[in-house]
Amino acid sequence: MNTKTEHHSVIIIGAGLSGLYAAWRLHQQQQDVLLLEARGRIGGRILSVNSGDKPGSAIDMGPAWLWPQLQPKLNDLLQELDLPLFRQFTAGDMLFESATSKIERYTGQSSHSESYRLVGGNQQLIKAIQSKLPETMTHLNTQVTSIQQNPLSIQAIRDGKPQSYTADHIVLALPPRIALQSIDFNPVLPEDILDVWKNIPTWMAVQSKIVFTYDRPFWRDQNLSGEVFSQIGPLSEIYDGSPADETFYALTSFVGLNAHQRKLIKSEQLIEMSLTQLQRLFGDESKNVQDIQIKDWSLDQFTASEMDLQTAVSHPQYPHNLPRSLWENKLILAGTEVARENGGYIEGALESSDEAVKLLSNTKVNSS
Repeated sequence: MNTKTEHHSVIIIGAGLSGLYAAWRLHQQQQDVLLLEARGRIGGRILSVNSGDKPGSAIDMGPAWLWPQLQPKLNDLLQELDLPLFRQFTAGDMLFESATSKIERYTGQSSHSESYRLVGGNQQLIKAIQSKLPETMTHLNTQVTSIQQNPLSIQAIRDGKPQSYTADHIVLALPPRIALQSIDFNPVLPEDILDVWKNIPTWMAVQSKIVFTYDRPFWRDQNLSGEVFSQIGPLSEIYDGSPADETFYALTSFVGLNAHQRKLIKSEQLIEMSLTQLQRLFGDESKNVQDIQIKDWSLDQFTASEMDLQTAVSHPQYPHNLPRSLWENKLILAGTEVARENGGYIEGALESSDEAVKLLSNTKVNSS
C-alpha cells in the first residue's frame, strides 16, 4: 500500500529547541511548516523529569543553567513567554576532593554565582513554545532516513511505517554528526562539508548526569553550598539542584568517567560508587536519598553518534565559518552546534534558529 506524500513549504527535521523555536517564528509569519521528530517527545536534549512520586518536580537531566545577563536572545524570549527564573543556590563553602583523597573546604565566589535556573525546569520553555503551535504541526516517532535534493524530498519511518514528504525548503535542526549517522543524502554531500560536519562534537553527547533527591538539605546545615569538584570521582562535579519552591532538595552531579569507562560498569554499580562518594563528602545523611535519576546521554541514539564517543567530556569548541545552507539554500542548518557565537548553549540554539529563519525569509523574497 502506497503512503500519500505530504508537501509543505518548510519541513524542519528535529523538534528540539532550535527546531521548535524556528517552527514558531515561521508559524508567526503564517508559513506552512511541519516538524519531524524521531523521539516520542519534543525538546531534544532539554529533558525535565519528575522525582519519584513528586509530579511536576522538574529535574533537568539535560541543560540546567541559564545566564540571561549574557544571553540576550534567551532573556528576550523568557520575557516574551513570561517564564520566571531563580538564582542558583551557591551560599556556603565549596568542597574540593584531590587525587590524594584529601577533602578541602573553600570559601569564595562560586563559578555559578551568576547562574539562574528556570522555575519548573527548562521543559517549561519547551512547553511554552509548543503551546503556540497547532498539534498537527509536529509528527513524533518519525525518523528521517534520506533527503533528496531534486526533487526536494524526505523519506522517513513514522510509527514504524514508511512516509514520504516533499518541501520547498528543509531545515536540518539536528547535530551534524547525528545527521550524518542516520540520514542518507542524495546527492552525497561534498567531501569538505562531510569533513567539517564530522568534526563538530554533539553537545551533551558524552555527558552523564545523576540527580539525588532528599527531604532536607543536610549539606546546607554544614554551611556547604553543595558545590564539589573531585579528581577521584566517580562524580567530578556536584551542585545544589533543589527546585525554586524547595518542595524537595537535590544534588545534581556530573559523572567524570568517559563514555567508554561508563559502559564497563552497570548503572547500579555506578550509583553505589556515587553514594559512597557522597557519604565521604557530606556524611551519613547523604544515604537518606529519596530518589535517584540518571541520564547517560551517550546511550541516547538521537544524541550521541559513534564519533561522539571519542570526544572529551569538557564543553566542545565549535566552528564559526561552516556553510549554514546547501543546495542553493534549499537545505538550511540550525541547532546549537552550528551557532556562530554560542555553540553548545541554549542561546546558541536560538541564535542558529534566528539565522535559519532569516535565510528562509531572504530566499523567499529573492525568489518571489
